[in-house]
Parts: sequence; C-alpha cells; structure tokens
Amino acid sequence: MNWMRYMMKKTAVMLLAVMLLFGICGCQNAPKKAKVNSPAPAAATRDEATGDEATKDQATGDEADGDDWSAHPLDKKLPSGYFDAPLRHRHASIETEELYQNPELPTGCESVALTAALRSLGFELEKTDFADNYLIYDEDVMWGYVGDPTEYDGAGIYPPGLTVSTNQYLKAAGSSYVAYNTMGVELEDLLKLVDDGCPVLLWTTMNYEEPIFDDFSYEYDGEEYYWFQLEHCVMLCGYDLDEGTVTLNDPLRGIETIDIEQMAYVYNEIGKMSMTIKE
Repeated sequence: MNWMRYMMKKTAVMLLAVMLLFGICGCQNAPKKAKVNSPAPAAATRDEATGDEATKDQATGDEADGDDWSAHPLDKKLPSGYFDAPLRHRHASIETEELYQNPELPTGCESVALTAALRSLGFELEKTDFADNYLIYDEDVMWGYVGDPTEYDGAGIYPPGLTVSTNQYLKAAGSSYVAYNTMGVELEDLLKLVDDGCPVLLWTTMNYEEPIFDDFSYEYDGEEYYWFQLEHCVMLCGYDLDEGTVTLNDPLRGIETIDIEQMAYVYNEIGKMSMTIKE
C-alpha cells in the first residue's frame, strides 16, 4: 500500500512539473485551430473587417481572388528607398518599460511586445487591451492569430496579420502613426528605424535558440514561410555597434542586451520577419 501511495505521489509530481514547464512558454505550439470567438466583441477577424479593413474578397476589388489575401490595404510597406540612407549613429535606444506576458497572455508575446512598442510612442493601453479588442484571429498564422493567447496551447501570428491588426488600432485611435510590415529587411537596416525612434518588432525564438521548423507552411509575396517551434516576438529598442549588441524588450525575459550576431542569425533563419511603427 505504501508503495502504491509513493508511485501515485511521484506521478502527480511529474505531471505538475510538466505543467509548470509549459506555463513559462511564449508562443511555441504548432498552429492547430483558430479561436472560435474573439476574446471581446470588438476583436476583429479578417472576414468581419469593413471599409479599409476589408475582407480578403473585398480588399483589392477585381484583384481579389479566392483565398488570396496578400494585398490587404492595411498591410503597409515602407516607401522604397527608405533604407538606402546610411545609419547615422553607432548606437541608439528607445525608452521602454518591461512588460511581461505572463500570467494573462502565456502565448500572447506578439500582443505584449506590440503593446510595449505602442507605449514607447505614448499610447496608453494595458497589455491585454490589444489582444482583447484589436488582434485579428484566423486559421492562417500569416494573417491572424491561431489559437488563443490567453491559453497555454495558443500558437501565434506573423507580421502581415499583426500589421493589419495594429493599423486597425491606430485608425480607431485617430493616430498619425502607421504600422509597416518589414518582412525581408536585413537586421542592420532595421537599426535605422531604431535610430529614427521607431520601435521594431522582431520574430525570433524563445531564448534565441536554433529554430526547429514544423511542416506547417504559409505563402506570402511568393515566398514560403514555415512555422517554427519556440516561436517568439520581442521589441527591438536599442543597439550599440561599438559593443556589437542589440537591446530587446522581451515579454518573457524583460529588457536585456544580447550579441547582435546571435540575434541576426536567428532572425535570418526564420525568414527575416519584423514590423515597425512610424509616424
């Protein structure tokens, strides 16, 4: 009998350890199923959006075709030539406050990193406001959050969907700021945005580890992107070329400085996924 009690206690401890392990995760689970209902009535899905936030079939008029949502009007890109100018300073930083995703948004790193970025620009919102009211939810991680960021089995969202979601927020706020999708831009060019005082969101891995790709793939602008384990999103808020470092506001780890080459390696491996907010 004592042996049976011991085994039952040992099993319970192991299960608790597993639960705690998953409790510290950011956005790492493979996309499964989109959240059926948005967390608040104001939250948008791409099929509910109207006007400038048109659905995939309304977004481009005659150009819209089937499931092609690649030309959404709120998926903004910076003007060509913006990155042609040289970097003006060898170090720069953006004032930001640490903002942690746990416990409210265990897989909501994108919303929390974005909230930190918006706060650095003077916007007033709590870390759950964006996910509750503006984050687009969808079954395609390229265009909406897959799953539920308030749950441990949530997945994530890639730059096009978060750019559209952010521009819906900015439009509702009557702001002159615009969110721009900077997918494909080199990390060293993104430093020019920080130098201009523009926060940048970088897609990376938790703890900046080697990405491990799953079989889930998504097409955007003729390129194929894959879902990767330990998917994570952070705010790039500073750099120092003399020290060879970048400063990040990480929703799991707080504000920290890491080697720029380490950051560039992970960023390049996952497909150079990023976005920014600029007036």
